[in-house]
Amino acid sequence: MSDAEIAQIREALIARMGEVTVAVVGSIRADIPFYAASDTVSDELITESVRDNLTYMVNALTASSFDTAPAAATGRSRAELGVPLAAVMHAYRIGVHRMWQEVMAVAEAQPGLSRQSLLSAAQHMWEAQDQFVDAMAGAHRDRTTEQALDDAAERAALAEHLLQGRIPSDQSLWEIATLLRLPTTGPYLAVAAATTEVGKQPLPGIVDRLRAIDVYSAWRLLPDQQIGIVHAPTVAVRTAVIDLLRRIATARVGVSAPFSELRDTPHGLNFARRELVGPGTGVSVFDGSVLGTAAIAAPETTVDLARAVLRRLYALPTEDREPLFATFRAWVAHDGNVKDASAELFVHPNTVRHRLRRIEQLTDRSINAPREVAELCLAFEVDARVRLQVDAPRDGTA
Repeated sequence: MSDAEIAQIREALIARMGEVTVAVVGSIRADIPFYAASDTVSDELITESVRDNLTYMVNALTASSFDTAPAAATGRSRAELGVPLAAVMHAYRIGVHRMWQEVMAVAEAQPGLSRQSLLSAAQHMWEAQDQFVDAMAGAHRDRTTEQALDDAAERAALAEHLLQGRIPSDQSLWEIATLLRLPTTGPYLAVAAATTEVGKQPLPGIVDRLRAIDVYSAWRLLPDQQIGIVHAPTVAVRTAVIDLLRRIATARVGVSAPFSELRDTPHGLNFARRELVGPGTGVSVFDGSVLGTAAIAAPETTVDLARAVLRRLYALPTEDREPLFATFRAWVAHDGNVKDASAELFVHPNTVRHRLRRIEQLTDRSINAPREVAELCLAFEVDARVRLQVDAPRDGTA
């Protein structure tokens, strides 16, 4: 074997390069589904890449080391254009196989070439292919990762702008929704989840988990909360979302009532965050009622009101206080129907009546006076949402 024979093979392949390049480009377009169905990558760009990569591969026949820069450039550029890695690797295989066919054609045209020279050419070619494919695939994966990180960072920033109501002047709500891959028509839910550790998501994998049930969402992780907007157009979807949150939550989660317009997202987030108040874990859903809104819209005022109304109830021992709170809430939930409330509580209707009279005595308010029963309803609503009994004063009077 002589270096002259290897150089002879190399020169013969270079002479055929134009014809080979055209053939490989045609095969790529015809045999690879992505390239056949998409014009994302132009024929000119494919031709340039094929010619460069095959030329470097042929030059590698007489080189002591391989220059993989063209392969890496191809990997990066295809990742930026969204070409799947499998499609790019398939294109490489087409090119290498065609080049090996050309080596065989050179051998037939020049029978004087030694067997050792042909084997050496084959070895160099396959070694070059291995290194080229590794370089291309590595560059493709690196660029894909960079793009994913950039995209995630951009989406997180846009999500925070939307959730906080800070819309950039050069972007509309519609544009932001499109970039966040959110449908532009609601209803939506705002969600706030308390973090237990800085930098750790209290709703791990929430985006993918919601997409698994065909729900779109956008999220932002803050030091103390993970906040998000969820597209929930139907009651069934909202139920599925709440069920999922309950399964995966690692801390307390607040969910707003449904809202129809993206511009109302900050308002919804405010109510979701209000639902985080209170001990323990679990999902708390704001119902959007007038009482619920009044209870948390001006907490400085309503908390003082509730404490004044319920002060003597708070002073009771827990075993006496809790049945009274449960009874009033059941009575309200059943529109003042004592019989239905007693059925929910599994007690006699007279027990419900007795407890209601005791509440009247301890609050100095009658359940038969509209204004006074309204004050009771609001006070109990504040208690339920702000958990007043946790730090309410105990004065020992009953």
